[in-house]
Amino acid sequence: MSGRLATATSAVPLLRAADLYHTGIVVPDVEAATARMSEVAGYRWTKPLSRELPIRTADGERVLTLRYAYSLDAPHIELIQEVPGTPWTATAHAAAHHLGYFCDDLPATSKGLEAAGFALEACAVTDGDAPSVFAYHLAPTGERIEIVDRALMPDFPALLQSRT
Repeated sequence: MSGRLATATSAVPLLRAADLYHTGIVVPDVEAATARMSEVAGYRWTKPLSRELPIRTADGERVLTLRYAYSLDAPHIELIQEVPGTPWTATAHAAAHHLGYFCDDLPATSKGLEAAGFALEACAVTDGDAPSVFAYHLAPTGERIEIVDRALMPDFPALLQSRT
């Protein structure tokens, strides 16, 4: 199950490979990037979505507007509009920004990732002080993992279809 840290006496991993549902890429312009990926790879996309959330980073808390689109075609790609000065800053010649996993207990999984050496980089904080909605964790070697509360998207394919 997600939310548990694997130990020497436990074979249960913190995250499950089967819960990987997208690869996120930060881009300077979501519309231009979806058009380019449609042209070269035939991807179809949701309409660009926008969500304003209170976000906590190492620099403190502030409200950010995140704009993004998901590919309708698997393997799913999430293109995220750049927000300079945040973890969502586009980097020249860098493609993958994060691997997105569903989890069943976001606060517990977030704590487990921290215990495993993945520092909490940014998270939404809509319910008190604990991470909610999503959290980004960064490994010392650069891998970034996003965990998303599965209850927010229990039927991901249906959600994608509803946003076209």
